[in-house]
Amino acid sequence: MLGGWLGLSLIAYLAVLPLLTVARRRDRPLHTRRGLAPPAGVPSPQRLGYAGTVLQRLVEHGRTVLGVHQAWIAVDPRGDGPGFTAAAAGTDPDLIGAWLSADNGAPDLAASVPVIVGGRSHGRLCVASPVHAGELQPQDFDLLGELAGLTGEALSHHQRRDPAGGDSQAEINALVRAMAAADGDTYRHSLEVAATALAVAERLGLEGVDLVEVELGALLHDVGKLHLPPRILKKAGPLDPEELRLVRMHPEWGANMVARIPGLEAVALVVRLHHERPDGRGYPHGLPHDRIPMAARIVSVCDAYGAMTRRRDYSEPLDVDAALAELEMNAGTQFDELAVEVLGSYVREPVLVAA
Repeated sequence: MLGGWLGLSLIAYLAVLPLLTVARRRDRPLHTRRGLAPPAGVPSPQRLGYAGTVLQRLVEHGRTVLGVHQAWIAVDPRGDGPGFTAAAAGTDPDLIGAWLSADNGAPDLAASVPVIVGGRSHGRLCVASPVHAGELQPQDFDLLGELAGLTGEALSHHQRRDPAGGDSQAEINALVRAMAAADGDTYRHSLEVAATALAVAERLGLEGVDLVEVELGALLHDVGKLHLPPRILKKAGPLDPEELRLVRMHPEWGANMVARIPGLEAVALVVRLHHERPDGRGYPHGLPHDRIPMAARIVSVCDAYGAMTRRRDYSEPLDVDAALAELEMNAGTQFDELAVEVLGSYVREPVLVAA
């Protein structure tokens, strides 16, 4: 199928080549570059091989966001022992699949929280000591609990679903359709952010499951806004404190919605963290730069660029140069410097478009 699509694309390209002229990338709809046009065009985490990596992605992200040397998931379905290691990051690879005990080389434990499935513990999410000297802080235990909740979702989905035959594409489509029905502006923005974030991630050298995570995280980053009243979404003036509080809830609301889709439990973390900032002044957790997953950093930059350059009922868009200048001025504080640099080179790159 992919070969046929590529062949048709090549034929179409050659047919219109004489009509093409050079323009900036922002001059055509971003979501058409990869054919991302829901409902049929959204990625399937199962078909792309992403869903099977969820537990590993969760411990890798857990190691990052908690700033620890090691993280691992000990699964104990029987509830009568330490269990076996289902996924681990920063540890000896031989630990994965091993039954844990005090003398089998398990990492030094700094903290752990139970992983709940169906109302009872099915294991624990564990972390070793922080990378920087000191102990885990109260907000770190909140994050550890959120990661354990996502792990529980993943194990619960695995129990209820046929791993070989299940496909979450329909559920992703349902969320995207709900966005389109509720607010066309947010829907179009999400498509553009997904396409832009994917292009930036590719230029940063990300590949495989990292790309899937970036694209799906970007596509669904604003789905939590479905909980917001339309009057807030379309308000032309400044938000009052209560309205701002509600808007700042959308990453958490969105993460909770995305986590219910089998295979997207780690993507939910990207959705939750896409408003974190390198200077630690973001929300909801105020994480510093090195504790924000790269996927969330990319989505943050592309989200801001898309917001600044899109036309709304109540405001005119910034042009490309003005939007990039704003991003560059805030690189290193509000936005990841490397992601800003790569986005700038991407949107300034000439492309061929129909005259």
